[in-house]
Amino acid sequence: MMRPLFYLLLLISSPWLQSQDGSTSPRLIINADIVEMSRAGLPPAVLIAKINNSQCKFDTSPSALVQLKEAGVADGVLMEMVRNPTGGAKPKVDPVVLSSPPVATPTQPEVKQRASDNLPEYGDISEIRKYRRVFVIADDIDSQNIMINALRQYDGLDVVASPERADLFVAFTQGSTATSIVPRGLFAGTIDHRTKAQFIAYYKSESGRSRIVWQETEDVQTSSGLTFSRPNEVNVIRHFIKALKKIRGD
Repeated sequence: MMRPLFYLLLLISSPWLQSQDGSTSPRLIINADIVEMSRAGLPPAVLIAKINNSQCKFDTSPSALVQLKEAGVADGVLMEMVRNPTGGAKPKVDPVVLSSPPVATPTQPEVKQRASDNLPEYGDISEIRKYRRVFVIADDIDSQNIMINALRQYDGLDVVASPERADLFVAFTQGSTATSIVPRGLFAGTIDHRTKAQFIAYYKSESGRSRIVWQETEDVQTSSGLTFSRPNEVNVIRHFIKALKKIRGD
């Protein structure tokens, strides 16, 4: 049981093999040897160790690598052959010690703006002239679906389902400011609400900030539970597409 292990260790540790004429000379490991050892069932770790402890002469041309792969040579062995085609351990480079270290000239650190403060930038709609992939963001699913359907009516934009695929974003949100009115008599307890509905189009600039290039705001007024006006997502999208077509010359 110990004989195969002995031969295996000998194969790894000895880079010098006896030639056919009886003389001792360096035996270069070539592609055929790797194929032979691989077909014999030697694990990739053994083949890599053999490469690192032997003198090699590998053909790592594209066609040769294809042949090795078809012959069943493991990917890790192929990588080592490409990285180390002549085999052997790489010589270590001693660090260079300077007799007198250079004096560093103090410099002012480069100051870069960070996008961590979440403050947006503002630009112009002309900056998104060539953008097509758009992702829709809304407070509720109904508004989001209305906006998606409206955007799909324009062939110049493609609605995508993932923000990672988008180069343009449109967002619709509502924020309310309520004014309480408590009249006397029959209408006691009436409360009026005035809501701001905002639509913005933006993209991510090189600094990582959101760069707003188009926006529109609408008022929504509700009194005693009755809505007198409401934001029309379709109209807002139409206004945005109209502005985009104008800048594109459509």
